[in-house]
Amino acid sequence: MPVTPDVPWPYFRREPECVVLEPRAGAPASAKPPVRIFLGTEPAQYRAERIFFWSIEKHRDPGRRYEIYRMSDLEGFDRTGWRTGFTKYRFAIPELAGGSGRAIYNDVDQIYLADPAELFDLEMGEHGYLAISPEETSVMLIDCAKMLPLWNRTTATREGKHALIKKPASVPGLWGPCDPHWNARDQEYVEGRTKCLHYTALHQQPWEPFPEDYSYHPNPLAYIWHGLEREADAAGYQMFGPDRPSPTFRELAAGETPPPAEPRSLSEEARRLLAESGAGRLLAVGFGCAPALQEPPAGLAVASVDLARDPALAAVGPADAVLALDLFDRLPPADIGWVLDLLFARAGRLVLVDVRARAAHGFASPLWWRRRLLEAARRRPGPSWHLEVRPDPRFVSEGVQRFTVRRVVEPPSPRVWVLATGEETYDRQAIELARALGWPYETRRLVLDRRFRLPNFLLGASLAGVDRLASTCLEPPWPDLLITSGRKSVPAALWIRRQSGGRTRLVQIGRPRAPFELFDLIVATPQARLPLRENVLPVAAPLAGIPAERLEAARAAWADRLDALPRPRVAFLLGRGRDGYRLDHAPIARATSRLVEEVRASGGSLLVALDRKTPAAVESALRGALREVPHILHRADAEEGRDARTAFLAAADRVVVTADEIGPLAEACLAGKPARLVDLPRWYDRLPGGARLARFLRLLVGGGTSYRGTPHQQHLLARLVDHLATRGLVNLPRDPAELHRALLARGLVERLDAPEPMARPVPLDDLRRVAERVRGMMAELPSPA
Repeated sequence: MPVTPDVPWPYFRREPECVVLEPRAGAPASAKPPVRIFLGTEPAQYRAERIFFWSIEKHRDPGRRYEIYRMSDLEGFDRTGWRTGFTKYRFAIPELAGGSGRAIYNDVDQIYLADPAELFDLEMGEHGYLAISPEETSVMLIDCAKMLPLWNRTTATREGKHALIKKPASVPGLWGPCDPHWNARDQEYVEGRTKCLHYTALHQQPWEPFPEDYSYHPNPLAYIWHGLEREADAAGYQMFGPDRPSPTFRELAAGETPPPAEPRSLSEEARRLLAESGAGRLLAVGFGCAPALQEPPAGLAVASVDLARDPALAAVGPADAVLALDLFDRLPPADIGWVLDLLFARAGRLVLVDVRARAAHGFASPLWWRRRLLEAARRRPGPSWHLEVRPDPRFVSEGVQRFTVRRVVEPPSPRVWVLATGEETYDRQAIELARALGWPYETRRLVLDRRFRLPNFLLGASLAGVDRLASTCLEPPWPDLLITSGRKSVPAALWIRRQSGGRTRLVQIGRPRAPFELFDLIVATPQARLPLRENVLPVAAPLAGIPAERLEAARAAWADRLDALPRPRVAFLLGRGRDGYRLDHAPIARATSRLVEEVRASGGSLLVALDRKTPAAVESALRGALREVPHILHRADAEEGRDARTAFLAAADRVVVTADEIGPLAEACLAGKPARLVDLPRWYDRLPGGARLARFLRLLVGGGTSYRGTPHQQHLLARLVDHLATRGLVNLPRDPAELHRALLARGLVERLDAPEPMARPVPLDDLRRVAERVRGMMAELPSPA
């Protein structure tokens, strides 16, 4: 038997587990052979693995059989020096597949956007393997018989990765090319063409598998992966389940029953939570034996069950509380997800989990287990939960660690304040979030004095930068929830929280320039370049655009001039050159020439709005080119009191924006206008070697891309910079290019000179997501001190 109870957790295997996706009931049966996929994975990649499977379920031929082999924790491999926990498993596939037939190889950090059977059925000719290049082995179609002499278990365990790649690549005709869209890496994605999307930058993987090893940053294409995860959550999907547990689960359940565990006592914290919940019935669940409780609380009816014998818990009904005892210490890692879902589904009020820590950091550490409980609770909100992680003395020296989340089924409407500082862009976002929450709120307006310019780490939690006589009075009763935006209101927000005795929850929109740990939630736009942490929620764009009533008022103010212009109207919004961009004559002349040609062909008109500091040479060139088409050319300070930019945005059918204008670009997307981007040179392009120096500096702080446009892997210095940023000690300059990438990836923006967009427009849902996160946060009560 491949696995027995004597094999230590997490149960290394000689052969990979095979997960079979049978033809769906009612679908016409396919006569084609089963699609065989060998997946390189590891226990820490459980979220990625689930969504990889879901992507196949979504796109597969319903009448065909698929066999997916999970290459995780295989025996006989020395994984020292591997970047991943599955780096060289791929080179054993020909032998693992029996030395015959075809097999697809995939890394776990990929998702299918088309049926993998299309790849499996490709014509191979005399080739031994197909890949996008001879050295790129992260997606392959393998002829197992032809590759067996070079790739087998012996060579995979004894030879280095580079030798295993170079040797077959040097054999003429052994490698054959396949469509690059079967392995589109990061920004190579093109909607409708990409068949398999590969998230190669480890520090930008949306599921954040190694938070203790990497400092994660937003991925512009994360919305695709998260969309699949939301679908899987809504469908209640898990790779395994009570009706189809993993092969390792089944092998352990069929083996010899381990000796019963000694009766265990509940901790004082667990007893207190049981009493608070009012639970009358407790279900204790173990694996390999039914757990026994020593001296359960008086009046509590206890039922015990062995999950190995009853995976569906069919012999027991729902309970007020569920206790996992001697369960996760023995359960195969691949089954943790569905078992947690089952426990939360059965618990009416409380889930208690007792587990052993097998590591101080990473997989099976206390924080890893806490994360698993948080994710399960988000999939099935309702019960409170309590986690106790006991140290395994072989790996962990710390004592017992406890984590508790107490939920309120119907939380009362909280008292909500918004701090406004008079900066319209920031205030608008905070107020829009407060409205989206659906609770009554009050706006507290702050008038700031000159001291607000001091760094936040000097101001601390204080009203030192606030003119208290001119500002709205800040006095009890203090809010339950405080929403702030921008850095200027942060010291006052921290002061309010201190006055409330720490009870006030803080939601900060944008860079706080203060330690992240002081906030319950930080909403981060791409250009802010904030590292992701548990309390940082990335969004693709600002949460609020220009209010509809202001758009209409501005349009009405310009109606006498705008209504005379033919449609389609194209608004061309130019900046002054900022955030490292130069507004040079040449790129503007090219863009204007193209727009004039398009407008002439369509019979429309151009609405051109200049910043008050747009260079005069650019304006002069524009005036000459615009004579050929109906147009309005307006400089910001030319006609005081008339909001030209807002009016042009309201009246336009399409919008074109220069790369330095973050606000107008986001406002166009939020207003639902098709938008295009005019790229501009950077200031350093004029310096000798400036572009090379800028690339080097970006690389130092963890930015930049390779020659293929994919992000560089993160290094130690970049993680240090991120750590200092989370302490409020470092604030990188904002980078509009990050916002551009986010909006381009969602199809909301096109480059003016691009042949085609990356994707069809995907509407922004950031405000809804942030509001959901805040409502969920307010339904959780802090643990008592």
